[in-house]
Amino acid sequence: MTAKTPSPRPDPAAADTRISRRLFGQLLGLPAVLASTATVTAVTACGGDDDTPAPAPAAATTLTRGEFVATISSYFDWIHSSEYNDPYKLLQPGFVDVIVGATANAKAIETAAEEAVVDTRDDYFHPDRAVTREEAAEMYAKAFRLPVSATDALAGFTDVAGISAERRASVNALVAAGHMAGRSATAFAPSATLTPAEAAEILTSLKTKQVAPPQVMCKSGTTAPRRYVRISTPTEGAQLFYTYTFDGSEPADPSGAAGIAYDFENNGVLQFVNPLTSTTDYRLYKLKAVAKKDGMTASTVQSFTWNIVRPRVGAFQARLIHAGNDTSPRVWKINNPAEYYQAFVFYIEGTTRGLVFDAGEYGYDKANLKTYIDTLATKPYDIIVGHNHPDHAEQIFNFTSAGVTLYASAIEKAAITAASRTDFQAAGAAAAVAEDGHVFDLGNVQVTAFMQPGHTNGLMTAIVNQTGWVFGSDMFCCNRAYTADTTQYAGVKVDLFLSLVQQLLANYQRVSTTGLITELTNAHQEVPVGMEGVKNFVQCFQQLIDRGDAATAPSIRGGRVGNPTAPTTRNSRMSIVGDMWRDKNWMAVGNSLGTGLDRPVDYFSAPTAAYPSGVAIDYNTADGFRKYAVLSNIQFGGGTLVGVDVYWAAPANGVPNKIANRFDPWTRAYTVNVPAGRTSLVVTPTAMSNKVTSIKVNGTAVAQGASTTVAVAAGTVIAVQVVSPDGSTTMDYTFTVAVV
Repeated sequence: MTAKTPSPRPDPAAADTRISRRLFGQLLGLPAVLASTATVTAVTACGGDDDTPAPAPAAATTLTRGEFVATISSYFDWIHSSEYNDPYKLLQPGFVDVIVGATANAKAIETAAEEAVVDTRDDYFHPDRAVTREEAAEMYAKAFRLPVSATDALAGFTDVAGISAERRASVNALVAAGHMAGRSATAFAPSATLTPAEAAEILTSLKTKQVAPPQVMCKSGTTAPRRYVRISTPTEGAQLFYTYTFDGSEPADPSGAAGIAYDFENNGVLQFVNPLTSTTDYRLYKLKAVAKKDGMTASTVQSFTWNIVRPRVGAFQARLIHAGNDTSPRVWKINNPAEYYQAFVFYIEGTTRGLVFDAGEYGYDKANLKTYIDTLATKPYDIIVGHNHPDHAEQIFNFTSAGVTLYASAIEKAAITAASRTDFQAAGAAAAVAEDGHVFDLGNVQVTAFMQPGHTNGLMTAIVNQTGWVFGSDMFCCNRAYTADTTQYAGVKVDLFLSLVQQLLANYQRVSTTGLITELTNAHQEVPVGMEGVKNFVQCFQQLIDRGDAATAPSIRGGRVGNPTAPTTRNSRMSIVGDMWRDKNWMAVGNSLGTGLDRPVDYFSAPTAAYPSGVAIDYNTADGFRKYAVLSNIQFGGGTLVGVDVYWAAPANGVPNKIANRFDPWTRAYTVNVPAGRTSLVVTPTAMSNKVTSIKVNGTAVAQGASTTVAVAAGTVIAVQVVSPDGSTTMDYTFTVAVV
């Protein structure tokens, strides 16, 4: 049987004042309509069908139900499910006659349903019907969570019997509070259509007299491994207060002495977790919040709940994220629900061999990840650990003790071997060193590992050359909005880190068969990102170089002073790009970015004797960021730069903290290898700051990010000059051509 689309129900409230869609499309935009206070005679006839020429546009006299709801949704800035960055979000409620992409204001209508402002018991919303006065009153009352009034404010209206029983309390609440008046002293006119002028007047009254109810992100009512929660209200200048419990009991009234003051910049997100010390598999968090502002009526107390499930004992589980074919590998994404930080492990398998990337967090003596990988693998495999942090390296001993080859950078191998844990010591001693650029041959595909210091000194990332899939361990941030992660890369100063990241990305593109990065996954991401996410990550650092400390903000983790859910997480800067709730490509770095919000800037490079460095300027001084007269990267199409050793920290665990064959912004002289017979190079210099006064190649000005072609022969010297944003400093580089 073929399923039938439900027929539209008769609309008993349809009024003669409706206008054709064609005419409506020619009217003024909604904000202008709401701003209008002109009295206009109702349109009672609009011509024939949509092929009939429309009359000249006139000011609208009605609002459709969809348009009206959109004004409320816009004020509260509600996020539609399709735009909400949360893998644990609830199903989006909807209506038969509201279709996203086809119905005007569909997202606003559906978010209003989610916020219980419109009723979903009837499958139909009738978005194109004019909204009546009693319908509007009900939606306003529900949106602002107005309490029932003990005053009978409707007694003076002769048509009070015409107000539907289910809406009478809402109408009475609005009238009693002075937000809505009758059409006359004796008539409320409940079934009359609401005019744009009336809607604007009521909303203005609510916005200026009634504090809007508190809202939360992540959204309430969800079950997840953790929830990081921000409280807000659209009422500007209102003060928020909250109470919470995690045992399912009712929190105290936040309106009284028990209420804890909340400000996002000062306190950051509330961190609702089931800690490792918990004796239960879950915690049921309940939050109550109220918003207050002098001279306005306080909001009603709002209640929210989250079920935080992290079992004390768990079994490994896997999801196949790439099925694989002749030219791509099969990839499994693996985790254990009992893990606190939820860092994923990846098993990548080609036609002849496999590779495990990272080693998880769940205790190696509680469950064996190697044994679980064996249930997935159909080929022999090796393992590479991205870095030595226990949420990524916990299970390494179970692999090395079983004879599986463990790879790590020399720096991470030394750090693992130097750990206090005997299992780490044994695994570190057995580990093989993966050099920067190490290639793992899996048969039909090759995986290239590149080192990127910052999060740790020797963190390794990997790219599948044939597909452009990048696995980052803790590199490239985490886009989990529900954990508000501001990943730290404090091991390398921001300017040098930016330079090394630009070079890392160039290396990915060099080995990628297509020259592209098609998918990038941090171990703490449910959803991978593409180049937009990569660009946002780079921009987190670039904006610090371009704008200095003005580009920072108090961290979303703990803000300035912290909060009771995470009292020690506080006083850190962050740099953020993108909307963490609406954009899967949002990125944030911090915790820490420098030594603290209350400390002077110290995250840029400065002269040092602790390790080899050519830095001669302290960029941390006032306006120091305006003195960058250096390149962060340079590329030669048709030639290969011979890099130098780049250092960022003193030696540790008997190993120098350096990376070989890289461009160093503070080294002035380089060699460029050019194949015999090559007579020109395409030179692409990138200045550290986007605000530099000038970049010149052989005396000719070149725009930031632009390329220029230079004729070359053996011994040719290419000169590049950079002048700082403030014009006070200049750096001259030379690149001497060697024919090879």
